[in-house]
Amino acid sequence: MKSRRGERERFVRIMEKKVEERTLFLIGIVYMQLLAFLYFYLNFIESTEALNPKRQKFFGKSSEQVQIRQNISEKCSDCLPVSNTKLKRAPPIFQGPTNDRQRAVVKAFQHAWAGYKKYAWGHDELRPVSQRFDDPFELGLTIVDSLDTAIIMGLEIETREGLEWIRDSLNVSPSRSVNLFETTIRVLGGLLSGFHLTGEDKNLPFSQILLEKATKLGDNLLKAFEKSKSPVPKSDVNLQTGDAFSPNRDFSSLAEVTTLQLEFRDLSDLTGDKKYEEVTFNASKHIHKAKCLEYDAITLGARADSYYEYLIKQWLQTKKSIDWLRDDFIQSMKAVKKHLYRQSQPNGLWFIGEVTEYKDFYPKMDHLVCFLSGSLVLSHLNSLDENNEHLEMAKQIGDICHKMYDNPTGLGPEIMHFNMENSSDISKEDTYVKSLDAHSLLRPEAIEAWFYLYRATKDKKYQEWGWSAFEAIEKYAKVESGGYSSIDNVLRKKIRRRDKMESFFPAETLKYLYLLLSDDQEILPLDRWVFNTEAHPLPIYN
Repeated sequence: MKSRRGERERFVRIMEKKVEERTLFLIGIVYMQLLAFLYFYLNFIESTEALNPKRQKFFGKSSEQVQIRQNISEKCSDCLPVSNTKLKRAPPIFQGPTNDRQRAVVKAFQHAWAGYKKYAWGHDELRPVSQRFDDPFELGLTIVDSLDTAIIMGLEIETREGLEWIRDSLNVSPSRSVNLFETTIRVLGGLLSGFHLTGEDKNLPFSQILLEKATKLGDNLLKAFEKSKSPVPKSDVNLQTGDAFSPNRDFSSLAEVTTLQLEFRDLSDLTGDKKYEEVTFNASKHIHKAKCLEYDAITLGARADSYYEYLIKQWLQTKKSIDWLRDDFIQSMKAVKKHLYRQSQPNGLWFIGEVTEYKDFYPKMDHLVCFLSGSLVLSHLNSLDENNEHLEMAKQIGDICHKMYDNPTGLGPEIMHFNMENSSDISKEDTYVKSLDAHSLLRPEAIEAWFYLYRATKDKKYQEWGWSAFEAIEKYAKVESGGYSSIDNVLRKKIRRRDKMESFFPAETLKYLYLLLSDDQEILPLDRWVFNTEAHPLPIYN
């Protein structure tokens, strides 16, 4: 009995082992089939279909894509071959406006675009009153600078118009001397952002064109470094001949040499060519090592502002891997708080002033300085903020930037001055605007500040402030025939227009308004994207 029972047990074990082996074999077959399907899916399904069916409206079907690629060499004589770039992430899906305020901002962008298209298409900037144009860059500045705004707003017609012009007509090697800094942040930044937001895929024709143009432009701009005897580049460069010079006594400003690195590092990552990052980052290293042992004046306004902004944004872009960028930012903010952060009289309004070349404090704040609020919010969101000091400073700066708009037109002036005299006269105003500083270029920095503050605090007052500023723009700056114009004096309701629509108005001001007023504050999350100083979103890389 024991022998027969033992044989049965051995028979059962043998059968169980065979069943187990067969099961494993079948699992292996299923696994291989899944791998084969995945390979087929990634390599043979159209990229636009695989990522986002809505993008077929922008980029067309397979046959159209093939036809466009066949014509690239004919229509893009200055494009260079670019090394293959793998898709790093599916591009964000932009659904368009979801509330009435956003829809109003989109309508404003369309009005600006329509005026530009009618009177200035292919030129740099619109003069809406005279219905003419300016061409200081000869790079179709408004198209390239505003492209990602159209994408983010979900505007398919304007996006396609911009992409087709860039493909067919953008020459990034004109016989024109341009400012290295402005061309980098507006044009190179616009091309790179457009690439990221349209698919990041070498098989998508428009994306490839954007990257090819960006690469050629980057090569042209690097001549400003090659013609310099130090890591500090020349401030201006001819995009065709490569001649470079600095017209201001051979000086380049702090912002001009340290507000290039986000864009060129992104270009290096996309092309696999490290020269772009290495050459431009050497300028940052040079400033870091030189320190600030002596100075003529200290300002966070024009020609210095974005140096501080790019310290923290470079640190974030590089996944927080370069410690001295973080440390220099923290140290700089300590110095700002010590030397420039002051209160007005009699009501104690906090603001950021300046130190003159004579080492005197000057109670004046540019509208540009409102940018600092956003940088401080980023510091707070990334655990650099001891005792919430940076967030509190950011709020105070956001408040004083709102105070700038407290005038008869509700538009922000270029500069505000502050009363610092101790007085028992409580009727005396804390702030005033001089007539020479009362013009408004429809700058974005205050709205940018409120955008970051709303992301951090969810306080809806920032949305209300942004909406009030937008209503003032619509009332006083809109030109009925198309476009928007800078205003000569915000202190007078009887306005006089300056006949200029800066490219940063549709590129930055309307973009930040649209994002500020969005119901979905997860669009372009700040832990995955970093905005360059012209509001072009670039990815944070792993």
